[in-house]
Amino acid sequence: MASESLAEIRDRIRAAWTGRRVCGLVGIAATLRVERIMALDVRGRIPRPDAVRMALEAEAVALCFAPLPRCD
Repeated sequence: MASESLAEIRDRIRAAWTGRRVCGLVGIAATLRVERIMALDVRGRIPRPDAVRMALEAEAVALCFAPLPRCD
């Protein structure tokens, strides 16, 4: 698990919400969370295995919410 790229996880979440496979609101929030995790990882504030675990958790949460129908 620790060998998984944080950028790849972020990009998968971003692709899911831009492709309307997940709720955009949750997808954007999960993407921002992973970007924060990435910043903490770069600064050495959290261990890499924990960073990957938290990013995967954010991805899992995002994938739980389907997009809402359009309002128009």
